[in-house]
Amino acid sequence: MLVRFATGVGASWAAANLTAKGLAIAGEIPSLDIRRVAVPPGQEMMWIEKLRGDPGLVFVEPNYLTHVAETIPDDPHYTEQWNLPRIRAPEAWEFTTGDDLTIAVIDTGVDLDHPDLASKLWVNADEIPGNGLDDDGNGYVDDSYGWDFVNDDAEPQDDYWHGTHVAGIAAADTDNGQGVAGVSWGARIMPLKALNASGDGNYADVASAIVYAADNGARILNLSLGGEDYSAALAEAVGYARERGCLLAAAAGNESGAVLYPAANDGVLAVVATTRWDGRWYRSNYGPEVDAAAPGEDIYSTTLNDAYLSASGTSAAAPHVSGLAALVWSVQPDLTNDDVARVITETVRDLGTPGWDRFYGWGRIDAYQAISSVALFRVYLPLVFKLPPSFILAYPEGE
Repeated sequence: MLVRFATGVGASWAAANLTAKGLAIAGEIPSLDIRRVAVPPGQEMMWIEKLRGDPGLVFVEPNYLTHVAETIPDDPHYTEQWNLPRIRAPEAWEFTTGDDLTIAVIDTGVDLDHPDLASKLWVNADEIPGNGLDDDGNGYVDDSYGWDFVNDDAEPQDDYWHGTHVAGIAAADTDNGQGVAGVSWGARIMPLKALNASGDGNYADVASAIVYAADNGARILNLSLGGEDYSAALAEAVGYARERGCLLAAAAGNESGAVLYPAANDGVLAVVATTRWDGRWYRSNYGPEVDAAAPGEDIYSTTLNDAYLSASGTSAAAPHVSGLAALVWSVQPDLTNDDVARVITETVRDLGTPGWDRFYGWGRIDAYQAISSVALFRVYLPLVFKLPPSFILAYPEGE
């Protein structure tokens, strides 16, 4: 218990009073004149009631327990996900675990039956599955769960593993008693297959997938892929999605060379990979286009056949940013795509050379800093003022 007697009650008298009742002083907070009093386990409330009538007593109360302010999911493999505590996702989850926003995973597809992903898939409510018709008139027949641009059909099933791994990082079914946790618990996954069973593809399919995502309600596009060559067509697709309010996050590449496209395109968040100790992952690309860093070494996530695996690369880093964007928009849905990008890049943990540098961009993402900044804005400032993100992010970085 914590006990405080009134000013003027001598320490010796207080100690004698407690000792006479068979209680022992276990410690004190001298500046507050508060004493810690040991009682047998389970008898705290009984002794509190007994002491409350004592003369000169200011208060007596339990020595209440406290804990780290974080939300820990019950997924059994969460303990293997070093990356989520590193970006302070558990602290961010105290504010929000994410709303029902859609993240388009433009990749090798997604394992549509994986137990940690199946319930998280985006559903095209305007399409009647399996009737052979384009019910919603969007140019795609029976696209209930996205589209396979490689095989030109309505089954964007992953036949490699890569897209499934990416999807789990961003938005695996979380706190469901199985598997892994995702950065955003509430986000939906729109599977768009633009890469084949070997992990290869072409710009036309990627551009088509970007346009599909933008036209069909995806707010965030994750592109854990890239090519070495600039393409006007790909740039047009990026611009098309951005004009419709989408945020695009893309992998910088894993050749320790120049940033790949579309990460190198204007308006795309180019993401590099960091290690568990916040160092640069040795194969991560770098350059003037880099915006932010995220964990990318030995990231444990979903894979084919209801399984899980660890993989490294900027492909694993990018979906951390996509998941964080979904959390930010969940707290402050009125932000634009540019606003969300600024929130993410201005609340990072600076690494490497102070300020921006070509290896880490502005720094490694910090979910807690990002979410707490927009949460404070939402609670304390009327939205009609529409203050710029540079104002709402003027908070010192905390540990």
